[in-house]
Amino acid sequence: MSDEKTTETTVEEGKADAAGTVLDLRPPKNGIVYQLLRLGLAFDHRDDGGETWTDYTRGVTAVFKDRSSTEVMLADMDTKDSRIVQLADLEKVIEIRTWRSDGAGD
Repeated sequence: MSDEKTTETTVEEGKADAAGTVLDLRPPKNGIVYQLLRLGLAFDHRDDGGETWTDYTRGVTAVFKDRSSTEVMLADMDTKDSRIVQLADLEKVIEIRTWRSDGAGD
């Protein structure tokens, strides 16, 4: 786990109650990680090419350089077809269809 990215976090005033303070580790809503989680992908690995996120059930991978990236390459695991999608466009995506998820259906 030594290669995992850590971010310095401060606890905001007013975020405490009688039980203690709440530490929110969720990613920012305006970032690639949030959008990939929203679409059902999960972290797979990080290497020299960046981060790879996957959804093995639907057969989709997402690769991006780092968490401040403004674009991501989404690919179908079976057909190897891929598209580069800008973050602003990714926010509008409601579903990713692949050969594994929908076959030849329309």
